[in-house]
Amino acid sequence: MKITRVSINRPVGTILIIITAIVLGFFSIPKIPVSFWPKFVAPTLIVTVPYPGVSPEEVESQIAVPLEEELSTVDGVDEIETICMEGLCQEIIRFNWGINFDEAKLTVQDKTNRARSRFPVGVLEPKVLQVQDFIPPGIELGFYSTKRDLNEVRDFIESKLKNRLLRLKDVATVQTIGGNEQEVVIKVNPDKLYSYGITLSQINAALTSENMNIPAGKITTSLKNYYIRTIGELKEIEDIKNIIISYSGGAPVFLKDIAGISFENKERNTITRINGKEIAGLSIREKSGGNMVAMCTEVKKELQRMENELPSDIKIVVIQDQSLFVKKSIRNVLRNAGIGALLAGFIILLFLGNVRNTLIIAISIPISIITTFILIDKFNLTINTISLGGLALGVGMIVDSSVVVIENIFRHLQEKGSTNRFKIIMDATDEVAQAITASTLTSIVVFLPLVFLMGLFAVLLGELALTVVFALSISVIVSLTVVPMLSFKLMKTEKAKSRLGLFTTGWQKFFEKISNIYRSSLNFSLNHRILTIFIAIIILTISIIILIPRLDVELLPSINEGEFRLEILLPESTRLNYTNKIAEQIEHKIMRRKEVEKVYTVVGIFSARRDLKPNFASITVTLKKEYYPYISSIMEEMREEWSNIPGAKIAVRQIDVTEGMKREPVNVRIGGNNLSTLNSIGERILNIIKEVPGVININSSVEEGLPEFAVRIDRIKAGELGITTAQVARTLRASILGISGSRLTGYGNEYDINIKLDNKKIPYINELFDIPLKTMRGITVPLRAIASVSLEKGPSEIKHFDQQRVVEIKADISGRAQRDVLNEIKNKLKNYPLPSDYFITYGGQSRAITDSFRSLIQALIIAIFLVYVVMGAQFNSFRHPFIIALTIPLSLVGILLGLYVFGASISMNALLGVIMLVGIVVNNGILLIDYINQLRIKGMKKNESIIKGGSTRLRPILITSLTTIFGMLPIAIGLGEGGEALKPLGAVVVGGLTTSMLLTLFIIPCVYSLLDRSKIE
Repeated sequence: MKITRVSINRPVGTILIIITAIVLGFFSIPKIPVSFWPKFVAPTLIVTVPYPGVSPEEVESQIAVPLEEELSTVDGVDEIETICMEGLCQEIIRFNWGINFDEAKLTVQDKTNRARSRFPVGVLEPKVLQVQDFIPPGIELGFYSTKRDLNEVRDFIESKLKNRLLRLKDVATVQTIGGNEQEVVIKVNPDKLYSYGITLSQINAALTSENMNIPAGKITTSLKNYYIRTIGELKEIEDIKNIIISYSGGAPVFLKDIAGISFENKERNTITRINGKEIAGLSIREKSGGNMVAMCTEVKKELQRMENELPSDIKIVVIQDQSLFVKKSIRNVLRNAGIGALLAGFIILLFLGNVRNTLIIAISIPISIITTFILIDKFNLTINTISLGGLALGVGMIVDSSVVVIENIFRHLQEKGSTNRFKIIMDATDEVAQAITASTLTSIVVFLPLVFLMGLFAVLLGELALTVVFALSISVIVSLTVVPMLSFKLMKTEKAKSRLGLFTTGWQKFFEKISNIYRSSLNFSLNHRILTIFIAIIILTISIIILIPRLDVELLPSINEGEFRLEILLPESTRLNYTNKIAEQIEHKIMRRKEVEKVYTVVGIFSARRDLKPNFASITVTLKKEYYPYISSIMEEMREEWSNIPGAKIAVRQIDVTEGMKREPVNVRIGGNNLSTLNSIGERILNIIKEVPGVININSSVEEGLPEFAVRIDRIKAGELGITTAQVARTLRASILGISGSRLTGYGNEYDINIKLDNKKIPYINELFDIPLKTMRGITVPLRAIASVSLEKGPSEIKHFDQQRVVEIKADISGRAQRDVLNEIKNKLKNYPLPSDYFITYGGQSRAITDSFRSLIQALIIAIFLVYVVMGAQFNSFRHPFIIALTIPLSLVGILLGLYVFGASISMNALLGVIMLVGIVVNNGILLIDYINQLRIKGMKKNESIIKGGSTRLRPILITSLTTIFGMLPIAIGLGEGGEALKPLGAVVVGGLTTSMLLTLFIIPCVYSLLDRSKIE
């Protein structure tokens, strides 16, 4: 090839190009963002609409229904989940992957604004939020003081730290959690309020009108412009006290006459503790596509710079730092790649028996890998465990082309001597150039289908695919340029003197025996072709029957970070203080366990979206390093220990970086219209699922109803007085919840102003009905004059999926294969009697697995076809590619065996390994068939050329296969932090390549002999 000729004739230029590529690679590395996962934006939006003090049923009818009608017309929506809770409607909109997400967000905002015109009075402003469901906070910090209370600590971090951290380059959001927040509370005496005939709305209107600075234009003189501004903004409590609300008998009624005004703590909605110590905290997330490791480093450096500004009594504790695990995982991947490279080098040294030749090949590894970082940077990829995993997996594959070239050069030099060294090296390189180019192309084209796939799979594993493609493309160029050039300069020409002593000499003798055994075995197989092929088919069939039922199926493998979470859910009406009391009891016992390093408790926050839920608490437990392997048994012990708390539902779940990407393993949805019927069916199905072995952490949206006082208005009486239902609702809500409509800017901060009735003056619910209502004639009447009240129970939560009411049952699985549990549940519910227009569907991981695996199988079919196309173009034959492609289905034996032996499950990563394997397993077949055809062209008979070709190509086939196998072995074992992520992929490639190596050496020759009828001789 011309490129080979130039590299040998111009060694200085070749070396300078290599050095340039390496230098550019090293310059590229610091510019590439670092994270655990590839960067992506989850196509999920959440619309939250607060409607304080309103029951779930009212939220459903007045908020959810009109909002769903608008949102259902948005293009590209995959699913809309609606949750109607007390005082809140939440719409979770999941879009199809691949949409224009920025455009979708604008459309959702527009549709929400349209729906808002149909909302009743009293609904607060809706918010449209982009959700990073899959990405936990990069770093969480806790703050406490040895002298100050939490009010002061929270004020300090809000005023001094939060904004400084937000200014950092990679920081997206900084959320304050825990601690106490203060507000100005105006407690109105209801007796005085009623006696003066004043309403809370009047007080709020007076407050708002007095609390503003208003520009009044400007005065122009001959020299200057003077701007006029009326200063009325409230600065102090005294300013509020002296506001005139009304007049009575000609005298002003000041606010201080009817109300007490003071600073108070807001009602607490969250409590946070670290190792039993209550703290205020900051939860910090990186920007979408940002550098999480860099962000965490920036935050910690900023805190160090601020150390002198921090009061000595305020202490900082790092609750969670994701960058530590990411850095450990990346170091682990690099270590595994290094181990794989050493093992591959040892295999090459064994077979070639020459240090110089081994070093020539070894040089190709750093050149290919470092140069790959240039392309990673230019294509805006990231350094993460997936992309680096691609390099680690590719270590063995990177040297394949170089091994084939150098082995052929070495053999030619041994056979022909050094009479014309340049011509021998050129001929040897040309002899295999077409084969290695085709084999590399087959390894590359299998990744092309990923470009056309959508979804989480394509996002996560696309970077791995691109990284492998970059590395392999560079490696084939290196094998055709650098390897021949270095061989010309460094390789010894002596036929058999390049040995390393007794060990390698002994190995060479052993290999000669293996070669002789293979030659005779191949001859026997060719004489019994049908029997050999039949045995292979029988082995494949038995493997499928025995191994597939023993393998579990999951979306992504779990990663052991030594952390798990106890989730405590109490009845809906439970107050925060009682939830905290239960959490403290559990927390204190956990802290006494010897295995535990850290305990982080959050009371009142539910889910990654930070929903406020006073009846919920989570306790995150971090184990000491030596107890990581026992995490499953420790979790099971705690699950049993805390299962009998009255009224509490306790779930124990392992935490890892994949948890946000994996929906719950069991998700059963029962759909219908009538709530009571749905709840009744849901309870019965819940009991059925509870009986299925392996089901844990079961939870249902069927919960005990919330106690509520139903206020029923006599429309005739109200109509006669000119009082509307909306007026009653607003007045009642203002009296109970208060009105927050203004802010006090003073004392170095801003404070909400909350106007409410003095609860001490209203000990009983019935006394609320003395609240005055103004009639259209301006007189006041008590609420009891037009309304009645009764104590009832309403639903605690109403769920919709795609505008349909549903009851949802979720659960985790432990101790059994996920597939077996799901199949048993589906079988039990298959014939469950449902009323007309009611149905059962399955979501969660079950749906995600089905969708992902369907896409992957499509990608696999396309990959096989593309590999066939490449081989067909190379051989100019339809038959030869078909013969080689038979290694793909037959390698299933090794795939299943690899997963079973290495303890991996069938997952997305495993199926990616199968796609990779399609491009790898055919490479040895290409080398073998290409050489057999060359021998037949030279006049050799078919069977003779098969035996000669097999024995000649035995060494390069073994070297390329074993270097890839041993290069991937550390990945397949899953060593170190985060090793579980790529373990299934490595197991598939190691197992599949091991069996395909044997298939190539025996089955392919037999099939070739049987099917090839061409007259090449």
